[in-house]
Amino acid sequence: MTVIKVFKKRPLIILLSLAALILWGSGIYYGQYIKEHYQSVSIRMKEDRISEQKIITALKYEEIKSSKSIPSISAWNRLEEQIITNKELAITYKTQLIEVYGDIKQVYPMRLTSGNLLTAKDYEGCMIDQSVAYKLFGTVDPVGNIITYKNKQYYIRGIIKSPEPVVFIQINDIKHTYSNIELVYEDKENGQELANAFMSQNNLAGSYTVLDGFFYAGILDGLYKAPAWFLGFYMLCQILRAIWKRRTLPLQVFIFLLGFVSVWMVLRWMLEFQIYIPESLIPTKWSDFSFWIEKYKEFRKQIDQIKYLTPTIKDINFIRYAKRCIYYTMISFAGMWIFATHIRFLLSKIDGFSLSILAVILECGAIFILYKTGKVFLAGNGYLYAIPIFILAEDLVNRVKSYIINQSKL
Repeated sequence: MTVIKVFKKRPLIILLSLAALILWGSGIYYGQYIKEHYQSVSIRMKEDRISEQKIITALKYEEIKSSKSIPSISAWNRLEEQIITNKELAITYKTQLIEVYGDIKQVYPMRLTSGNLLTAKDYEGCMIDQSVAYKLFGTVDPVGNIITYKNKQYYIRGIIKSPEPVVFIQINDIKHTYSNIELVYEDKENGQELANAFMSQNNLAGSYTVLDGFFYAGILDGLYKAPAWFLGFYMLCQILRAIWKRRTLPLQVFIFLLGFVSVWMVLRWMLEFQIYIPESLIPTKWSDFSFWIEKYKEFRKQIDQIKYLTPTIKDINFIRYAKRCIYYTMISFAGMWIFATHIRFLLSKIDGFSLSILAVILECGAIFILYKTGKVFLAGNGYLYAIPIFILAEDLVNRVKSYIINQSKL
């Protein structure tokens, strides 16, 4: 049966496969978004606040100690209903404003559409999002124009695309206090432990919530690769089953073992099979069950604390996109499961090469649809090659089985 006939006779299977690929691509997109924008350890405080002066003093103390893990620190506040004015057109607009000390990229997930990012010591400039730009100037690209906030003028350095209206300014006051801090360490694996030690040793705050972006980004990075992992191990299990059934026939066992090793090497190379386990989740002994219980309790406590934080777009986006990554990946995983369990039926109707071509066409279609909806992501080898390789490998195993059976009948 040709690819065109499959399209005509089984449109439902084609549409379901396309939907699974789109959902999987969406899961990858949201996982990669978190990996790109959440590399810091975030500190959220409800009551305590930290000034720039305290941060500078703490960093100097770390240098005196000759610490090898001195963080790069950015701090920020989110202010609601701030009045921004375009005096030239006599237009005012109420929006949220974010006061920043440090690297603005660590403070807020953003995509620059025009102009430049606001630098750390640019106290005369500002950044605004497209919706604020349009409200104040009637255009989404007013770079170089002036806005007024609290009787001070700011030059617009850049325009960003944001989920909500927002204005950014850098604060030039070492006594100004902040309720949110972002710490970036070179040793990202131990970021949360280093951040807790930094906060306690410098007596910066008594009560705070920690969100280790790198840790969760690593977990999600492994999760959205699950469908490719599943297809790979399903394929290997099929070969192992064939080996087990023919364990009394040395030559056949050797042939299938050779196939098993070859498939594993190809999978490891092409699909980039790597297991990421954060160091904080590795116990001294794998039999230490109390370690796993404590880690689970710690994880639940952290998630509960995040729920009760004052909502900020950075934290809201993190929770929203993490959920989408998980949901979309798991749904696509279920789709891959159904596909894998029906592979024999599909290969009985169409040859493996034609079916793999169909899979590539569907992948191209899914990537095009995702691109058109703004979900641009790096399609790794797992997304691009897992399904075609799986189809060709299953077809090869079936052909070898048929050949062996036919030879045994002679």
